[in-house]
Amino acid sequence: MKNRSCVQFKVFLINCVIVFSLTGCAIKKMELTESGFLSGYSGLVEDEELEGMRVYRNPDVNIGERYSKILIAPVQFKLDPTVEEHDMDYKDRRKISDYFHEKLTEGLIKSYEIVDEPGEGVALFRAAITDVLPNKVYLNLHWSTMLIGGGGIGGASLEAELVDSVTNERLLSFVDAKKGKSPMKQPSHLIRNYKSGLTKWGHTKDVLRNWAKIMVKNLDQLKEKGAIENAKSSLEDEL
Repeated sequence: MKNRSCVQFKVFLINCVIVFSLTGCAIKKMELTESGFLSGYSGLVEDEELEGMRVYRNPDVNIGERYSKILIAPVQFKLDPTVEEHDMDYKDRRKISDYFHEKLTEGLIKSYEIVDEPGEGVALFRAAITDVLPNKVYLNLHWSTMLIGGGGIGGASLEAELVDSVTNERLLSFVDAKKGKSPMKQPSHLIRNYKSGLTKWGHTKDVLRNWAKIMVKNLDQLKEKGAIENAKSSLEDEL
């Protein structure tokens, strides 16, 4: 039994050495950016209810009252060309941008009319991916490499905003940087997170999908808040 335990421990140590040599003993973090894509960066505040995303909300605009339609612009890439991971081919860029656009549309269409042209009562949603990190699939195959954690997991950084489609008035801004979830650190979604790690952009797409949900949720909350405020105002006028 002791010999068997020693062998297992040696195998574990060998795996650890291999992982550290493959990752270079460093795990890249996704960084928040100010690429110049947004209309402005002032007023961005970290919002714990939105998983730490930095958000700006125009206090002078009732979005739910003023806007019933949304125009979703094609997702752009604002990547640093000197970063090795940013050397993405057109096919990968198109795949990722189309995926995020699709998830945004699926969420927003439940509360807003999605249109193709700017106009009165139309808000423009625009977004740019400013940093991206592909998965290292070979580090996500086995439990021993995942246990050391983070070296194979991809992610992205994003800047997005909602503006008036005619005046370009800034209504909402979102800035965030995230990596995917390790199946070892999120057991409740173990299978899904493990599968995401087996494709080059799996975790990046997970992050984008989650961002779409967060942004849609925030817009829905603002719309609901606006409806309540309008109802109170109408009631006060009647009284």
